[in-house]
Amino acid sequence: MPPQDLAPFQPMSQAPAPLKIGKFQASRRIVSEAWALLKQDKEIMWLPVLSSITSLITLIVMGVLFFILAMDGDIEAFKGQEEVSFGGLEYLFALVYYTIMFFIINFFQAGIFIIAHGRMNGRDLSLRDGLQGASDVAGKIFVWSLISATVGVVLRAISERSKLIGTIVAGMLGAAWNILTYFSLPSLVIGNVSVTDSFKMSADTIRKTWGETIIVQVGAGLFFMIIFFAVFVLGIGTMILVPTMLVFISVACLLVLFTLTFSVITSALSSIFKLALFEYARTGKVPQGFSPELIQGAITAK
Repeated sequence: MPPQDLAPFQPMSQAPAPLKIGKFQASRRIVSEAWALLKQDKEIMWLPVLSSITSLITLIVMGVLFFILAMDGDIEAFKGQEEVSFGGLEYLFALVYYTIMFFIINFFQAGIFIIAHGRMNGRDLSLRDGLQGASDVAGKIFVWSLISATVGVVLRAISERSKLIGTIVAGMLGAAWNILTYFSLPSLVIGNVSVTDSFKMSADTIRKTWGETIIVQVGAGLFFMIIFFAVFVLGIGTMILVPTMLVFISVACLLVLFTLTFSVITSALSSIFKLALFEYARTGKVPQGFSPELIQGAITAK
């Protein structure tokens, strides 16, 4: 399907002032607006599905290789061990595993950014366009994934040094790293900068979106959690009120299906909202379909 021209970005000039509304209400509205964009590009939801399937296959393959190479295929080696003790070979496996997994996750998320960015700029891109766009920057995505994997292995090593202090320090450093690099991937894919510059762009974007963005993201997470919890309470309640094997199996299958679908949708919505904030912080323009007063309210002035 050829790209279709839609309405362009809305400029930020003469936009309404940020709304004085509760953070939960703002989160609900932002989720609703991201959902409206997702409904226009439903093919986006295939990307988290492909990411999950590829990640699962990778997990199985890496698990088999680790068992054969690191454990010599000896199942008895697992017995009596609460956890695997990390050495040189284990850290090497961890680095390879983290790199591949990060690459898979980042690659398909890049596809989401590309399709959603096209919609925000008045273009109707296909799933193929998203995958092709991600393939075009696969080299930078791989380098970024390798850096993230290296950080992950270093944090694991710190944690191994001292179970309590090491875990606390690794947790704090990991949280700081995740915050500072929150916008690194959209910087690489949409900002079209180098891996080094993506750190700078992400840090600058975080500085401008700090505070309100974190609160709204937490609010969005809480909103998703409430929906998820309500559905599970309904399902468990049905099992208790109608204690038959048929009902138990039916509800259990529906809950599993709901969990998988819900995970796909929330992953796509989170990526869309992240891109909307990144675009506003980068260009000063509110993406089409998002309320200027909400997006601007999540950005602090320089």
